[in-house]
Amino acid sequence: MPMEISVIVPTLNEENYIEGCLKSISGQTFPRDKYEIIVSDSASTDRTVEIANKYADLVVVTEKRGIWWGRNYGAEYARGRFLVFIDADTQIKSDYLETVYKYMEKGVVGLTTGFELDGAGPGIRLIEYFSDGYWWLNSKMGNGSLIGINLCVPRHIFTKVGGFKEFALEDAAFDRELRNEGETLFLLQRKVVASTRRLEAYGMIGLCRYYIELGLVDGGKIRNSHLRKLIKYRNYAPVRLSEIRRRSSGFESIEMLSRCLNKWKGWD
Repeated sequence: MPMEISVIVPTLNEENYIEGCLKSISGQTFPRDKYEIIVSDSASTDRTVEIANKYADLVVVTEKRGIWWGRNYGAEYARGRFLVFIDADTQIKSDYLETVYKYMEKGVVGLTTGFELDGAGPGIRLIEYFSDGYWWLNSKMGNGSLIGINLCVPRHIFTKVGGFKEFALEDAAFDRELRNEGETLFLLQRKVVASTRRLEAYGMIGLCRYYIELGLVDGGKIRNSHLRKLIKYRNYAPVRLSEIRRRSSGFESIEMLSRCLNKWKGWD
């Protein structure tokens, strides 16, 4: 039976998240013999590979690092007609593959679904709805709409554009190339649950600065030498649990917002 989907998970020291991710991919309503799970590891020094071997159909290891490279390396071993890239700290709902497959079969060249954040409280929910709404509106306007946490593409289109490139925001650059090949979609249906580790590590304000600055760097929009000195973030930086620190200007302000909304709605 032909392989329809290859799910590729790039990893680097993800022992705290990878099992939950792979379990969610293994428990799909889509027929198990029609999709494969590939973990593309960048020489992790923890138990990532050991855990991945329990669930993945194939685990490949490369010494080269970079999430863009990890995705491309895993794709080299893929047999499926469609490639689905899932981040290691993300879990997909049981009908995720069934849902995206229907759209990909219609000729869409790139697809991302809406997401939930792993956490409780109206503050987190507010971020979810704002983010999903923003990406959905972008999609409707024909602008960038694909996010690396869950990204689907036909394999022949992936090959045609040359895969992911070495950009700080590699998913945004990939999205721009795919839009030259056809229609890309952001589904408002929230079919994945993403971790909040980057939000916890950077804080809300710091996270906004991180993505804005990486976008400016990728776009080559900062030519003034004095402005370049003010740029804090120039490259993609992985975040692990040991690096997460709560910051009063960021994540704690989200918790404060949650408490205020709870009291306002009479939930406390």
